[in-house]
Amino acid sequence: MFRPAYACIVTAILALSPALAQAQTASAPSAPAPAASAPAPRTISVPGSLEAFESTDLYAKDSGYLTEVKADIGDHVKAGQVLATIDDPELLKQIESAQAALAAKKEQATASQAAADQTQKTRDVVRSQLAGLQAELALAQATLKRQEELFGQKAITGQQLDEARARSQVAAAQVEVANAKLTAAEADIAAAAANVSVAKSQITVADAEVSRLQSLVQYTKVIAPYDGVITRRMVSRGDLVQSGASNRATPLFTCQRIDTVRVFCDVPEAGAAAISSSTSASIKLIALDGQTIIGTVTRTAVSLNATSRTLRIEIDLPNPDEKLRPGMYAQVTLTLPPASPAPAKP
Repeated sequence: MFRPAYACIVTAILALSPALAQAQTASAPSAPAPAASAPAPRTISVPGSLEAFESTDLYAKDSGYLTEVKADIGDHVKAGQVLATIDDPELLKQIESAQAALAAKKEQATASQAAADQTQKTRDVVRSQLAGLQAELALAQATLKRQEELFGQKAITGQQLDEARARSQVAAAQVEVANAKLTAAEADIAAAAANVSVAKSQITVADAEVSRLQSLVQYTKVIAPYDGVITRRMVSRGDLVQSGASNRATPLFTCQRIDTVRVFCDVPEAGAAAISSSTSASIKLIALDGQTIIGTVTRTAVSLNATSRTLRIEIDLPNPDEKLRPGMYAQVTLTLPPASPAPAKP
């Protein structure tokens, strides 16, 4: 008989429970919000390859037979060091011929200068003769004038007057001839000066030819372009080599500079935008028992490869002891700045 009363009490308690829970929640102190943690830097690992800082294939600049090979693989060479010598006897004969032609041009120039000096002397003589003839003409003309006056006074005969007139005419003719000779002498001087200029120009051309051939003699020597190591030698003494301008030419040596090496790697597009010249890099060298070297990105290609969608980067590493060998494989881990947080939704 107590069950209806018990049911009423339970129903009342259940009805009051949400209100009590809401009151407890309002009276309880709120818990502090968790502090936001700083975003961690990102890392990206890409395969890399070590390459020489500079690598040059050395070709012959002249064709001929190798008479000397002074370097072999592994040899350390200095800039300007002779690595091989090519025999070219035809070139030496050409130099002798060019030097003989130069000497002949110099002799011709000397002769042309002597001829020019002679024409100037001839002109000076003609000028002196002209001055004398002009004086004789003046005297003959003055004498003719006096004879004409005397003939008017019946003091001389007509024959004497005719003789005076003839002397004046002869003197005038001689002056005209001397003027013509002077004009010819001036023309000879101009022609001689032109000959001298041509001779000097021919000397310049011949001298340039000798210099050109002597420069080609330097091409018979294969020299190292910089301090480095010979990593390939493809020739021996007695080999016939072709000039680098020939389609059949092959390199004689490969010289590499390895005191500094470059680490090449390609970064995927997703991380390319975060790469800069200050990006830290950890280079793990598999061939050196996993030795790790810390460096920074030295340079980037800036633009991505359109085919692979990757960014080529380079990391320069000092290599004074030459333990880092071109061709080694490396695993490069790049430390990128943390990604920007996504904007909060309103």
